[in-house]
Amino acid sequence: MARLGLDGCRGGWILARLTDERLTLSLLASLKSLEMGEQHVGCIDMPIGLTSHGQSRCCDRWARRLLAPAGRSSSVFSPPGRCCLSLPSHGLATAAQRSGGGPGLSIQSWHLLKRIRELDGWLQAQPQRPRQLRECHPELTFLQLQQRHQPQWPAPVSKHGRSGQHRRLQLLGQHWGWDPTGFVDQALVRSSSRHLQRHDLVDALACLAVAMDRQRQTLPSIPATDAAGLPMAITCLGPG
Repeated sequence: MARLGLDGCRGGWILARLTDERLTLSLLASLKSLEMGEQHVGCIDMPIGLTSHGQSRCCDRWARRLLAPAGRSSSVFSPPGRCCLSLPSHGLATAAQRSGGGPGLSIQSWHLLKRIRELDGWLQAQPQRPRQLRECHPELTFLQLQQRHQPQWPAPVSKHGRSGQHRRLQLLGQHWGWDPTGFVDQALVRSSSRHLQRHDLVDALACLAVAMDRQRQTLPSIPATDAAGLPMAITCLGPG
């Protein structure tokens, strides 16, 4: 049974895949090339369930509360509303959200719209997939790992610097009992793509850690669903 961790990036999707205790890291141009059998479980760092006009989701509020004491609540961005998915410009998307009583659309959300649209279409085309592929949040995962394995450490610093990436890989290594740093280094050496970034690889590994956790839980435990029937929930590590 394979476990998958995915993170969206400029070039497509970073895939961390663990099959028969063998870890691989790769770059997928699109989700169409994702091999996911019926017994596979995956977690992805991308919003799945969407409100109609960008209204606040309960799972995002919950994640922000958990991350706030570590000063990381801003890492949880507000996903676009479903009304934005087919719109061609940031201005039109912002106007559409506001017309339905929602907030303006942030630039960060706009830049992720292409990946969110692709994921949304992929999930709706295959009704069994929402049960197999679940939304998660790497920063929440790393905070849980820090609290579990190194409570005396301060919360990890920014993931965009080498020290923050090193700290996150250390936490994953303590959690798994083996160091994944070499796999990240090898993936960067093998790849010729400028879109393959170290911090995206680390985030994909965090998603994999949640997919591997047999006690994983969702925030909230009984999530609401959106207009397309997709759950609005963030999956995280269970009590350890």
